[in-house]
Amino acid sequence: MKKIGLFGGTFDPVHNGHMAVAKAALEQLALDTLYFIPAAEPPHKSSRFITSFAHRVAMLRLALQGEPRYIVSDIEGLRRGPSYTIDTLAQFRRKLGREADLFFIIGLDAFADITSWKCYRELLQGSSFVVIDRPTHGHHVLSEVIAGNFPDYRETGAGIWSRKGGKSILALSMEPVAVSSSLVRERLRQGSPVEKLIPPAVVRYLRSERLYGEMGR
Repeated sequence: MKKIGLFGGTFDPVHNGHMAVAKAALEQLALDTLYFIPAAEPPHKSSRFITSFAHRVAMLRLALQGEPRYIVSDIEGLRRGPSYTIDTLAQFRRKLGREADLFFIIGLDAFADITSWKCYRELLQGSSFVVIDRPTHGHHVLSEVIAGNFPDYRETGAGIWSRKGGKSILALSMEPVAVSSSLVRERLRQGSPVEKLIPPAVVRYLRSERLYGEMGR
């Protein structure tokens, strides 16, 4: 059975933190393939302008070139309406079949807000969840979120929560990377350098397309 990672997000723009998460997931979970899934209409981010889906897909493809196990999926761009994770997981399950073991990658800060997600209790029926540590959260936060929202899950190993007949919740440990998409956008608006925050090919694309306001030099 192939192990398939699903890494969703806005990726506005993709940055070195995303790349570090992907590398850690690929190595620690021994994934065969890792799909990057940009959200077309993020349900939790509708209040601010989001860069066009086409631009975000293009930046991801540039950032991921050279790693054959990385794939950019436009699956959410082909659907109408909000990009709900429950719908995306269902599509991947139909596409890949039962021969694929799915691992959905999510930040601990987002997982702590999981009750606001559509059909959140059903998400673990089709995919294990891989929860990334965040500097502002800790192992106890993950334990509390699981106990409060998935009471049938028990810690069965170091950073592994399971239930009989179901998928698992896994903690992904990695060194924090001090970068976020909002930080990159703000630095670009200010004309500050971003070369150490995002892949070089993405920097060139931003400059050629004049995205996010003034470009740092």
